[in-house]
Amino acid sequence: MNTLVQLESALLGSEEAVQALSQADSSRILVVSDTHGHYPVFEAIVKEYGPLCDTLLFAGDGMWDLVEYIENAHDSDRLREALPPVAAFVAGNGDGDQYRVRLGSAGDPEHPREAPGCSLVVPSRQILHASGYSLFLTHGHRYSVDVSLEMLVDSAHAMGCDVAVFGHTHIPFAETFTHILALNPGSPARPRGKSEPSFAVLELDAVSTEPKTSFFLVREGLLGGISFDEPLKGRG
Repeated sequence: MNTLVQLESALLGSEEAVQALSQADSSRILVVSDTHGHYPVFEAIVKEYGPLCDTLLFAGDGMWDLVEYIENAHDSDRLREALPPVAAFVAGNGDGDQYRVRLGSAGDPEHPREAPGCSLVVPSRQILHASGYSLFLTHGHRYSVDVSLEMLVDSAHAMGCDVAVFGHTHIPFAETFTHILALNPGSPARPRGKSEPSFAVLELDAVSTEPKTSFFLVREGLLGGISFDEPLKGRG
């Protein structure tokens, strides 16, 4: 469960949870991007897979969906319990750099601070440490990922990161370049390039040099129900 407190690092959660994630022998990371206002899909993904994961990474373009989830989590134990203990997020080209939202107080996370005057700060990039890995999170539009991944991978390498997570293209992708895994979960709402609506789960093990990526498909029923298909593939 997340404390819904934003730290100075811009991560959402507690310092204890961030430290525990860094030192964990293994971890599962829920990776979502480009929800573009399709809140029911975002909520369904977090409710179903959040309890199974240690972290949520949101790679931008749909920050309103995360903000709405945070607001609703203050009034719903189920939503709050489903949100992993640590959440990292970045602004996409369609997002702002801050949002008014109720947030927990570091001294008393059970009693959120009320807006106005309480803003969720959304960075353009974020670095997270999990199970001995360093993860670079960004939306990707500033790194020209729709043209080439060279700038993204070079930036991750320069910052000493092992994984580069990005969005923007709306196409699921996982491939290793010079020992750096570049991962795009695709879009669960607006897929492109003949791909289907998707998100990903990244599994890390401190004693392994091979991260495992699993992609899941999102299915929306005629009556509004949302379901998920088993992993499409796993690749390190």
